[in-house]
Amino acid sequence: MHLLKQLAVSLLLPAFVGVATGACVAGLVGGFERWGLHGLATLPGMLPALFIIPGLLLTGLIRRYLVRVSEPRTSELYISLVHQPGSRLPIEQVPGRVLATTATVGLGGAQGFESTSALIGATWGNVPGRWLSPDARQSLLAAGASAGIAAVFSSPAAGALYGIEVPFKNRIDGAKLVPCVVAAVASFTTRVALIGEDRIVNVTGMPTLDGLFVIGMLLTAIGCGLGARLFAVVERGLQSAGRRHGMLTRSLAGGALIAAVAWAGFSLTGRWITFGSGYTATSWLESAPHSVGTLLLALAIRAGANLLTVYGGGGGGVFTSLAANGAFVGAIVGTALGVDSVHTLALFGAACFLGAGYRIPLACMLFIAEALLGPMAIGLGMIAVAISFAMMGDETVSEAQRD
Repeated sequence: MHLLKQLAVSLLLPAFVGVATGACVAGLVGGFERWGLHGLATLPGMLPALFIIPGLLLTGLIRRYLVRVSEPRTSELYISLVHQPGSRLPIEQVPGRVLATTATVGLGGAQGFESTSALIGATWGNVPGRWLSPDARQSLLAAGASAGIAAVFSSPAAGALYGIEVPFKNRIDGAKLVPCVVAAVASFTTRVALIGEDRIVNVTGMPTLDGLFVIGMLLTAIGCGLGARLFAVVERGLQSAGRRHGMLTRSLAGGALIAAVAWAGFSLTGRWITFGSGYTATSWLESAPHSVGTLLLALAIRAGANLLTVYGGGGGGVFTSLAANGAFVGAIVGTALGVDSVHTLALFGAACFLGAGYRIPLACMLFIAEALLGPMAIGLGMIAVAISFAMMGDETVSEAQRD
């Protein structure tokens, strides 16, 4: 009987949580980040950029009158629950938090559904978990968070480790690995079956591994580590400033600034690269070769929009946005050096910036391994993630992570 219960908690229930989470995430991503943002982008002139102002206002109103709490933010909620094992997942807040993210992302904010997807997964994990022991309940909570990230980020490997790595600055909770892996794979498979996958960087073919590529790898790792550290410091400052300002002030001021930045990005690239979690930006990045100057401006615009959306009280998260910023760093380094395998350095950059910023190096090492670039290239990518993580020091984009 004990073995059957253990199998149910480790395999069967996580699979159920993964399938349910993958279906929900597919609906969100397909309905709002694909269809919704695509429709918004087809509007004439500067009109698409202006929708973020009512988007942030709507987000603030939802948070105030439906969610009724401002802390912890959705991106911090799962982490907070891990560090307070006896606490209850606030089911009554979930609809409001999902609507707040939808308002931000669907109306042109520079955020994504990552934190909300982790919350949806944790909510599904809570359904059977309420009848289980505290340890089993915590395992399903972690499995649900992993399932959400695996589906929204199109990475079963990164998702599998997210639930056990992201709550901590410098360790993992290995006891929950098996349910997290099962839930992540089930969730990713469900998402792919429903709407296909979206990789933040697409790499085809094997990279040319010469001395120039190794130099590019080192520069990408250092640049992403320092960039993620700067991003975390600025984000923390803007969050603090946002708390001192009223909802109306931060929504209007932040929305106006984001609209201006979004228009600048469209004027530069011909696409709304600030919209959503970053897939529009990296799609433009991969569409054709670009000059170093253009890439630098596009990176500044994209990262600026991320940070301004945080200040404006956006309801989404910056998980995929960090990876998109890193992809630009890798492309800038590769273009400046004249490396043949620019897209591979962009992939390394995505893993480095995300792994450093959210302090999830193991998850991002596996994210590189999924690209099947060969043992030597994967090894270099793992070294790059390790270097960027070391450059991060003790900084993090998450206020809830603990040592």
